Amino acid sequence: MMIDRVARMGKKKPPIRLPAVAAVILLTLACLPAVSNADGGTANKAEKAAVLQAAREFLDAEKTGDHARVYACFAPSSPYARSHTYEDYLRQVKSSEDRVASYTIMEVSYIQNNEDLKTWPSIQKIAQVEVVVVFVHIPTKKRSELNIGFIFLKEGGRWYKS
Repeated sequence: MMIDRVARMGKKKPPIRLPAVAAVILLTLACLPAVSNADGGTANKAEKAAVLQAAREFLDAEKTGDHARVYACFAPSSPYARSHTYEDYLRQVKSSEDRVASYTIMEVSYIQNNEDLKTWPSIQKIAQVEVVVVFVHIPTKKRSELNIGFIFLKEGGRWYKS
């Protein structure tokens, strides 16, 4: 036994070819997105573009103070739209001293199917959009920057703000 061990210790191990191994791993990883997007990549891009468009419509309306457009962006099934009329919304907005000065959309964090159709039967999908929003406090002109995850809901084929 001792002789086998000494014989094995004397054998040189083959050199590890790290660059070749790394190249194979990188090539494999580079191919994965193409494979995973092969079945739904175009649909996912179109869905993401639709969510981003809904987010821009909502945020542009907020920024310009177009209250009718903002209210029209709310999902019909959202708790806010169900419990507040347009007149309620106007009263709240007009009493607020803060306004959206600017915004930067960072990313669509996720888009997923509605997994609770029993509670929310009209909602097809749910998405979150990460946005950096700069608010201005009207009386003091002080600006505040916040990172907000806005939720959007897809109902009847259209994306709305929750």
